[in-house]
Amino acid sequence: MKQTFLLSLLASAALSLPATAAVVQTTGAGSATPMANHITYAADFEGNTSLLSTWSEGGLLFTETNAVVGGNGGCGYAGVDCVVPGTPYSEAFSGNYFATAGMNAYLTIRSTVTDLNGIEFAVDSGYAAINLLWQTYLDGVLTGSGKAAMGTGGIGGVLGLSNLATGFDEVRLYAFDSASDNSGYSVPAIDSVRGFTVPEPGSLALTVLAGLCAAGLRRRRG
Repeated sequence: MKQTFLLSLLASAALSLPATAAVVQTTGAGSATPMANHITYAADFEGNTSLLSTWSEGGLLFTETNAVVGGNGGCGYAGVDCVVPGTPYSEAFSGNYFATAGMNAYLTIRSTVTDLNGIEFAVDSGYAAINLLWQTYLDGVLTGSGKAAMGTGGIGGVLGLSNLATGFDEVRLYAFDSASDNSGYSVPAIDSVRGFTVPEPGSLALTVLAGLCAAGLRRRRG
């Protein structure tokens, strides 16, 4: 009886994990995070006072590519150079941020520890209309892409990407002046990056089993 119950519990735990194969795009803080305790990587760029690119923080690696010459690649300290003067930012932007500007310029976020099942970050743009193009990669292979129009008036939001089945280890982000653009002058900016991983079904089953064993030992000793 106990063995049947245990097997049933383990099967339920494994089946409760989402099995999404494609990359899912969401908006709004927390929308890409199924369980808050799985947020394992975080970066806010407050230490990047020299506007460095490449920048490493919290298990994540950030680079900018195709920055305009003299355009302060990796810019973003106190909101200089990569944005329209006077442009307001989303509430998620505070202090330093990470940005670039140039023809087909993009930002790259890489996980340096393990593959990610999801990521979310505050987004903005040097353009008043925020039209993003994102791509995800796993081991150098493109696994997903999409577009997100985050509004007008230069006020950004939070973009989330998740793939709970296979994950990804790299995200690329562009920001164009039109939703129809796939190339051209690009000025993306990010801040408040949060990444998460979800345990493998086998790992979750072992965790449940360990907890049940511990509970059984406590009951016997009692």
